[in-house]
Amino acid sequence: MTRFWLPLLTLLLLLAPASAEARKVALVIGNSAYANTGALTNPANDIRIVADAAKAAGFEVVTASNLGNQAFQGAMRDFRAKADGAEVAMVYFAGHGIEAQGKNWLLPVDAKLESDLDLPYEAIELSRLMEAVSGAQVRMVVLDACRNNPFGSKWRSGTRAVARGMAGVEADDVLVIFAAAPGQTASDGNGANSPFALALARRLPEPDLPVQLLGGAIRDDVLAATGGNQRPFVSASITGTPVYLVPRTVPTLVAAAPAVPTGDRTASEEIFWKGALAESSVRAFSAYLSEFPSGRYAADASDAIARLLTPGADGGAVRGGQYRVSDIVIECVKVTGFLGLPDQLFLRFGGSQRFPESKKDSYTMKKGQRWVVPRRFDFDGNSTVQLLEDDDVGGNDILGTIDLEPRVGTFTRTINGDRSEYKVTYRVSAE
Repeated sequence: MTRFWLPLLTLLLLLAPASAEARKVALVIGNSAYANTGALTNPANDIRIVADAAKAAGFEVVTASNLGNQAFQGAMRDFRAKADGAEVAMVYFAGHGIEAQGKNWLLPVDAKLESDLDLPYEAIELSRLMEAVSGAQVRMVVLDACRNNPFGSKWRSGTRAVARGMAGVEADDVLVIFAAAPGQTASDGNGANSPFALALARRLPEPDLPVQLLGGAIRDDVLAATGGNQRPFVSASITGTPVYLVPRTVPTLVAAAPAVPTGDRTASEEIFWKGALAESSVRAFSAYLSEFPSGRYAADASDAIARLLTPGADGGAVRGGQYRVSDIVIECVKVTGFLGLPDQLFLRFGGSQRFPESKKDSYTMKKGQRWVVPRRFDFDGNSTVQLLEDDDVGGNDILGTIDLEPRVGTFTRTINGDRSEYKVTYRVSAE
């Protein structure tokens, strides 16, 4: 009998790792709505693309936004239990982070910080965040929080705090990636997402990329995107054995049929395209075409580049002076939201002016409906109108960006971001 059970037990042990997929968990936090200092625009958008990328890489993702101190503590405690025993655990934080008292601190949205002495009571020390991933085999902490200290100006003279960025760390058995080098600040970019968040979202689902090289790949992407002005900082005191977030492709010794794009690659393209739409620049669309030359949106990217490089492409004389966009009509061609629910839409003029101003007044749109927008916008030179949708995590998704070049006429554009489709007609007049 023993001769029978021992070979069977050995076989089961050999087969178990192959039949059970390693568990990967991620906590994605974005703090935007700070009560006692200036709000941040991008974290609400950044956590959406980072969460999507993590899911594409096989992570089980918990997303949280606008956490006060108590909620922040609770999220870390709950995630610590979730990460215990996981192969990979990652925490991503976008929001305000500062260096003071020789430590790094992440700020909840209800922080007041009248003095640096309030930090232990109102802020989250970085080491506490690292504890949340301590039970996993591979531990990752990613910080898109290297901004100016919003409270330091009112602290007493002699306070040991820096006005810019965060301090570098050397942590054992943790991969730590900062959005910028020690003492430097990170750019929020010109679009809805920071260059750092776009790079992270692009690289997380990438097959064949060891986690040990993830920080370096992100650093190279951000350096290229910012013209060398922003250099992420990486502390990678982790195992030297390669760990792949997305399983390596297995080479074949015989000729194979052309590869069909995998789900991970498709998800990566969607994330990259959203970033290009958000930034709406020649550089962003060119980067998309470089990565996906035959991609789903390749023709749209080429058209966008041509439009940006040819101000008079739509006809009409290019003129100087003040212009006005009006008579905006938005028609819903297709809605593919969750369970077919209608989109909750709003516009952003010139990259900053929201209409309607309040989220509760967002315009509800179903297939076949039209929204006649009772709003005019004056601009001088090139500007934009963006169509956005409020999402369920407190942020928003950009469905598309329309470039308003200074020329008179009536124009029609098709917007198809986030799998919905809208036809937008508008008129530009000279004032």
